[in-house]
Amino acid sequence: MHFKKILFFYWLLIPSILVAQKTKYWEWGVGAGLYHYQGDLNENFSVGNFFNEAGPRLTGFVRNNPIPWFSYGIETGYGNSTVKDIDYGRTERNWNVYSESFDINLSLEWNFLRYGKWHWENKLAPYFKVGAGALVVSSRGQNTVNLPESVELHPYTYGTYNIFYGYGIKTRVGYQTSLFFQFTRHYTGTDKMDGYIDNSIQNPKNDQYISIIFGISKLVF
Repeated sequence: MHFKKILFFYWLLIPSILVAQKTKYWEWGVGAGLYHYQGDLNENFSVGNFFNEAGPRLTGFVRNNPIPWFSYGIETGYGNSTVKDIDYGRTERNWNVYSESFDINLSLEWNFLRYGKWHWENKLAPYFKVGAGALVVSSRGQNTVNLPESVELHPYTYGTYNIFYGYGIKTRVGYQTSLFFQFTRHYTGTDKMDGYIDNSIQNPKNDQYISIIFGISKLVF
């Protein structure tokens, strides 16, 4: 009886392995776009302030695509942005805070249409992704002028984590070349991306950052 179960299991497993071996491929790519810090300095978000504050974002990745609708890999990115007190009416303090971060993450990505090797007919595919990893942040531009006692400055470099989700769309522009456009939101493990902590805030929130990227990738098969 156990022997028949084992045979049945292999009968199901081996075709799946053969299909995966036939369809899997590696992919690497790079991208560039916009990066925006979101925290205590700019809680009152507006589109105008977003474009005033957003800085450059550079990314790179390597992924393995075992099946046509799923991939996993490692990706890394660097970005920076500047938030000015004067844009939020804080003319007396008048900080111009420069915040930057570098992250390296494991990511999982799901295509809503079969894509990649053997699927040239689907030249356009939306996708969803999640991931997590290490984050290094630093900032500068704070000063002690008219600083309340509740505010502690932390203009140093810190290591922490980030967890993110994102979505985008990819398109084939060649047999082994794709272009992609994506948005990701990163939740961090720190409230010090802006270089200070305000102890008067009763329910402090950790900082976040978003990324909007346009990029190109090479499908290796």
